[in-house]
Amino acid sequence: MHLCFGFGVCLGILADRRDCHKQKAEGNVLVPKARTLRLIIVQTSKYHIYIEYSEPDKSGFRFNVSKAELIGKFQEPFANGEPFWFMGHLLNPNKVVKIVIFWSYKTADQLHLPNNESLMAAKDKKYLIDNVLKGKVIGVYICTEEFVILTPKKSAQALHDQSAVLTPSGLPRRIFVVSGTDEIMKQTITGALRKLGLASIVISEEPGGGKKIIDRFADYKYVGFALVLLSPDVYVYPKGEEATKRERVPKQDVTLMFGFLLGKLGKDKVLAFYRESPNFAFPMEFEGVKFTAIDERDSWKHTLIREFKNCGYTVDAERLLR
Repeated sequence: MHLCFGFGVCLGILADRRDCHKQKAEGNVLVPKARTLRLIIVQTSKYHIYIEYSEPDKSGFRFNVSKAELIGKFQEPFANGEPFWFMGHLLNPNKVVKIVIFWSYKTADQLHLPNNESLMAAKDKKYLIDNVLKGKVIGVYICTEEFVILTPKKSAQALHDQSAVLTPSGLPRRIFVVSGTDEIMKQTITGALRKLGLASIVISEEPGGGKKIIDRFADYKYVGFALVLLSPDVYVYPKGEEATKRERVPKQDVTLMFGFLLGKLGKDKVLAFYRESPNFAFPMEFEGVKFTAIDERDSWKHTLIREFKNCGYTVDAERLLR
């Protein structure tokens, strides 16, 4: 592990040198009038959500949702850059490609497409959403903008090529994130970056294009800070020792990238996060390298803010801490 880490540092140094809608009432309401009772039925709006995700198997529809559920389980976490549950999957807001929200008085099984299929039974989801967007489903009303601020997404290449995406202080807004297998920790950190007004570049999710590690970093020359997320991903034990003495360590590619970034950016611009775990070993003894534990009291947030400010970044600390 130490050899891999050290090799990464050397690579980093070499690379551095080379690149130098609302509603008033719901339910049934009994209204007295002239000594009689009349049952007035107030129709309740049903909301339906379509999400297109970067991983196609996690894309889909959620039908017949109440407004309260829509806001509490989707709108609020999405707006705050926090992971949210959708159709049994924990989704990362940064990986959401498209969102369509629409409402109706009828339930989804009572709404029909031009081919007479009900929305609930429709097999071709693309045909479904296309007809909703084209206004060809009677009784359906699109209300996406009421719940989500829509911004045009740029392609990965456009993000790579732009050369002036800077913070108010003049520093690049994009931050490298190196992550192992801990998905929750990764989404926690990327969500924190979003609240701070910074954009994350998760190395493992970026296209490699067949390039070697040193060459890939030429595409990110305007990124000036990195966060490395260390997690106990694999078991190891010394040769000749019993398996009972095994330890858990980060994946080799994470360790290599950690070292590379230290060499490339310098120790002041790399911060490592980890969760305390039994028998978890990682290279903490290197002088000047900063490590921070992800704790339940969220003290790590203060460390993250402090490190960014020390490096000249202007960040919205209040939004992250509240």
